[in-house]
Parts: sequence; C-alpha cells; structure tokens
Amino acid sequence: MAASACTQTPAPSTVGRMEADEAQRLTALTDLDQRVARVAWRLSEANAALCPTVRLSAGWALHSARQYRPALRSHAQARFGLRGDLPGVIAAPGGSPADAAGLRIGDLLLAVGATPLSAGEQAGAAEWEGLEANIRTLDAALAQGPTAVTVQRDGETFDVTVQPRRACGYEVQLDPSDELNARADGRRLFISTALAGFSESDDELAVILGHELAHHVLGHRPWNAAGGAARRNNDGAWRTEGGSGGAEQQADRVGLYLAARAGYDPAVAAPFWRRFGESNWRVRFPQIGHASAGARAAALEAVQREIQAKQRTGGELLP
Repeated sequence: MAASACTQTPAPSTVGRMEADEAQRLTALTDLDQRVARVAWRLSEANAALCPTVRLSAGWALHSARQYRPALRSHAQARFGLRGDLPGVIAAPGGSPADAAGLRIGDLLLAVGATPLSAGEQAGAAEWEGLEANIRTLDAALAQGPTAVTVQRDGETFDVTVQPRRACGYEVQLDPSDELNARADGRRLFISTALAGFSESDDELAVILGHELAHHVLGHRPWNAAGGAARRNNDGAWRTEGGSGGAEQQADRVGLYLAARAGYDPAVAAPFWRRFGESNWRVRFPQIGHASAGARAAALEAVQREIQAKQRTGGELLP
C-alpha cells in the first residue's frame, strides 16, 4: 500500500494549484525582467559618454524557451510564443530603439536581414548557448547601424527596422536567486531576483544598478579573458577598501550621479540603504570592502545634496 501511495497521480485540484503557482512565478520573474531592462536602458543611454565600453544598442531584453527550467518552460512558450532558441522580446523599454521600431513584448525574432536566426538545439549545448549565439548575430548587425529584423507576432510575419543608439556596452542580467546581491564582472551587471524585488521603485533599482555600472566606469572590474572578472588597483582604490575613498564608496558616489544623469531621484538612496540595513543584518555592520548600511546612507545624503545643488544651478552632473 505504501509503494502504491508513493506513485499515485496527484489529484486534479493539486495539479491545478501547482500549474497556477508556476504561472505566478513566471509572471513575477518576467515583471522583474521588464523593470530591470527599463532601468538598465535609461542608465546605459544616459551615461554612454562616461562608459569605457560602448555599443549601438536596441535597448531590448530577449529570452528564449530553453533558458527556462522545464516547470516554467511550457508557460513561457504559451504566454510569449517562444520556440527553441529563437529570441523573443521580453522587454522593449519606452523610448528605446526597440520601442521606436514598434516591437512589443511577445514578439519573436526570426531573422536579421537575410540571415535566419537559429531555432535549433545543438546537441550537448547548454540551455543559454543558442540564445547567446543569436544575440551575437543581432549585436553584430546592430553594430553596423540600422538593422532589418523579421518578426513573428500573433501568427503574422513582418519586417521592422531598428535604429540603434549609443549606450554603455554592458549586458544587464537578472539572476533567479534568493540572495540579496548585485555584482559586476567587467562585461555584465548582475542583480538577483531577490534584490530587484526588494527595490520598491525604479529610482531604488537605479541606485543598485548605478552602483554596479559605476564599477565599470571607474575601471574596478576589468575583464580577464583567462579568468573572468579581475580586480585592478585603480588609483589606490583597492588599497583602501572599506575606508574613505575605497572602491565601494567610490561606486556609491559615482553610481548616484549615474542614476541622476538618467533622470532618477537621488533622494531615494539614503532611505533605501537604511531600509536595507533594517531588513538584512549582514549589512548593518562593516564588511570587507563595504561600509555599514548606515554609513553608506549618511555618505549618500552628502552626495545627494551635491547633486541637487548642481541641478538647481544647471551644473553638469559629473562626480
């Protein structure tokens, strides 16, 4: 009896609840994807003049069926019309080149010019490799200027032309994780779903992403092709980690300027860090390379006043 009970098919009501839970998880995940893409685009375009690496960008965020775990994949395919490794538009932020071209969430990209994008799954390839290969094809075309893209929407196929614009040349990636964390590796910015969800507004999200982008602007995270991200002694920044003038303090200061340059409110930074400290005991105290949440909040209040003084007088927002 015990053995048969272990292999029993779940009751229809249980299956229905499980399906509803997975659908809700997908909605929560894609909502965060769209928020992150919206803020990342504004930060990237507004600060292109300060970024060491730039590119011509469509501003979109793309996904594919295979990047989702099996429990979510069927829901993603049904909701967004995804197929194999073909890139689907998960975000076309307002004002971005993708938005200006008329692209919408749920569009499926089939070809770039006369070059079809690959829908196939390579044997042994990781789930994200097919999408990455297609994104490289798209990026190579965008780097040359206006790009014709073949799109499938609601069963219809048509062409649009994307007019890319100059932006910081770093991918921004949302990582499904319960860890409250964000990081930069010299090529990309990462933010966990937990931290993105913790931010209560786009202004707070811009504080987090602006900080990580500042590490790239300041040269704190050069990419080492042999070993990934590497720290570099940048004007003594790493010699004074955690103290006055340390790399994290520099990134807090410059990051708030980057957020303000993109039109976000610098006044949210200090309250955000105090709320973060109240909810996360680890950041209430100094750590290696990082001041306490309270100390960061106090320092950011001074930066906020500096930025607002420049805004009142029409001064250039340069840290």
